[in-house]
Amino acid sequence: GEEGLKSPQESLSDLGAIESLRVPGKEEFRELREQPSDPQAEQELINSIEQVYFSADSFDIVKYELEKLPPVLNLQDLEEYRDKLKQQQAAVSKKVADLILEKQPAYVKELERVTSLQTGLQLAAVICTNGRRHLNIAKEGFTQASLGLLANQRKRQLLIGLLKSLRTIKTLQRTDVRLSEMLEEEDYPGAIQLCLECQKAASTFKHYSCISELNSKLQDTLEQIEEQLDVALSKICKNFDINHYTKVQQAYRLLGKTQTAMDQLHMHFTQAIHNTVFQVVLGYVELCAGNTDTKFQKLQYKDLCTHVTPDSYIPCLADLCKALWEVMLSYYRTMEWHEKHDNEDTASASEGSNMIGTEETNFDQTLKSRKKSDYSLNKVNAPILTNTTLNVIRLVGKYMQMMNILKPIAFDVIHFMSQLFDYYLYAIYTFFGRNDSLESTGLGLSSSRLRTTLNRIQESLIDLEVSADPTATLTAAEERKEKVPSPHLSHLVVLTSGDTLYGLAERVVATESLVFLAEQFEFLQPHLDAVMPAVKKPFLQQFYSQTVSTASELRKPIYWIVAGKAIDYEQMLLLMANVKWDVKEIMSQHNIYVDALLKEFEQFNRRLNEVSKRVRIPLPVSNILWEHCIRLANRTIVEGYANVKKCSNEGRALMQLDFQQFLMKLEKLTDIRPIPDKEFVETYIKAYYLTENDMERWIKEHREYSMKQLTNLVNVCLGSHINKKARQKLLAAIDDIDRPKR
Repeated sequence: GEEGLKSPQESLSDLGAIESLRVPGKEEFRELREQPSDPQAEQELINSIEQVYFSADSFDIVKYELEKLPPVLNLQDLEEYRDKLKQQQAAVSKKVADLILEKQPAYVKELERVTSLQTGLQLAAVICTNGRRHLNIAKEGFTQASLGLLANQRKRQLLIGLLKSLRTIKTLQRTDVRLSEMLEEEDYPGAIQLCLECQKAASTFKHYSCISELNSKLQDTLEQIEEQLDVALSKICKNFDINHYTKVQQAYRLLGKTQTAMDQLHMHFTQAIHNTVFQVVLGYVELCAGNTDTKFQKLQYKDLCTHVTPDSYIPCLADLCKALWEVMLSYYRTMEWHEKHDNEDTASASEGSNMIGTEETNFDQTLKSRKKSDYSLNKVNAPILTNTTLNVIRLVGKYMQMMNILKPIAFDVIHFMSQLFDYYLYAIYTFFGRNDSLESTGLGLSSSRLRTTLNRIQESLIDLEVSADPTATLTAAEERKEKVPSPHLSHLVVLTSGDTLYGLAERVVATESLVFLAEQFEFLQPHLDAVMPAVKKPFLQQFYSQTVSTASELRKPIYWIVAGKAIDYEQMLLLMANVKWDVKEIMSQHNIYVDALLKEFEQFNRRLNEVSKRVRIPLPVSNILWEHCIRLANRTIVEGYANVKKCSNEGRALMQLDFQQFLMKLEKLTDIRPIPDKEFVETYIKAYYLTENDMERWIKEHREYSMKQLTNLVNVCLGSHINKKARQKLLAAIDDIDRPKR
């Protein structure tokens, strides 16, 4: 060991150690080869090296070893010690060589990465240098110059905007002068247009203190213009000028007040007529009266006319006619202007040229035509009247005057008046209420009181033989002289069309006007009673109790006819006949006939709404129609169930399901509660579950069902759980019932 070795840790941490490592000679390599190659032995050799050899670089190994030599030197000991050191050096050298060889690829690879990184950094440095140079050029040559230009342009734009605002403000401040000029020139549309534009501009510049108060001032000006417009409008009434009136109307349109203009114009014409005639008559009265102290100015026109003398009457009347002719001429020309311009406005409005004008035109447009929505079921109960009813009321008024003046013939007048009412009632029934097919079935019959009244009228008043026996004897003709021919309905009235619900509109007008007439007669009863001789008062009482009070009962047969035709009940019976009722399991879906029936009701509802657009259908009428239709439908349902040939328990449950579905949907279509004849169906369905004894009692109590319906209930429905003898007993009970007509 002539040289000191670095520790293995230092050698690994400093790659330069490889260059300074001493290469062993041939003899040493030979000795190294002779050393055992056992790794464990080598490690032990390394471990035996003194720790001091692994210290800092400044440690002097030679000095250390020389100082360790004993005072007396022994060659053999020295050689042995030298050999030991050589072995330790060889082990360390081998370990270092092994470590170097092991780490060599990683070193080479890392060296390559370092070289590559160095190249990349050099390239990046070039790019950065170029980038900075270009940025500097852009900053100096583009950014500073361009931004400076933009900043100057922005300032310029702001200044232009400010200048525009200042000019507008200057114009606004001069508006007053121009507005005054326009009003002097009677250019009302121009003044209003200018005022509206100024208001708009003022609201835009309201943040300037010099403009903030201008808005309210402009509003005052607008109101002042409107006052002047009204004065200009009043001038039209006496001297119509087409250019002047066109300007006035344009001005009102700009204000969005064309309807106000119309109202004002009517008022001005009324005032013009009054003032004109008053001034004419006043002039003649004052001229004829001379220097009297009477203050004619304060008199009413009617009183003023009494002072016109006979001599001045004709000249005064002539002047009056001339003055009124001028007003009428102006009115005629005004109307002519509107007829011409309203058509033009409607055309321009359709193009959307003026929103305010469009709204006003639409607004102007039983104004001119009654809206269809007015004929709704919920409208207030305004009377429905025919000309006949009005004429009868007028005649009654004349008859009452005759009764007051000629009291001895009061009874005769009332008698003939009652005949007039009788004939009217009989005519309405004949036209709209008579239906032999319904009466023969026992359905839709009028009340017995109404039938009695109609029979009495027919026997006492109607001449049924007038055309049947033209060769009648003189005596027969004499007997019939107080009778009148049976009334005939105009051919123009069509009662057979389903689309119009079988003349429902005509039926409503006729029936409700008769009911109204009856109500008026009710009001008249105390007055008639007062002029009637005491001995004849029973006749009056009979007329009211048997005739007047029965008028409203006509509603039932008349509207029943509509209800009987409005729904196709026969189709429902056919659909019900196709249903299988002897099912073995409870169904979850209702049958198709229910949907068909509900569609019929929906169509009925639509047609009712269509009719109500022509004639208002009062609530009592719509209620009666719905009630009749529902009653007939429910009776048809029971009839359909009574036609069933076979039925199981599940089939009867299906009937209940169908009916509940019908009720649920029907309640959404009508407000009538409870549903008429609902129990009529439910009671019939539930009768299936009764025992024999209960059924016999049930048959006697429920006389509203027909013999056929009851017989079917016994034969088909109860047949499955009662014996033949019990069935015969129940059928006998049905036969024994004394069935009244329904």
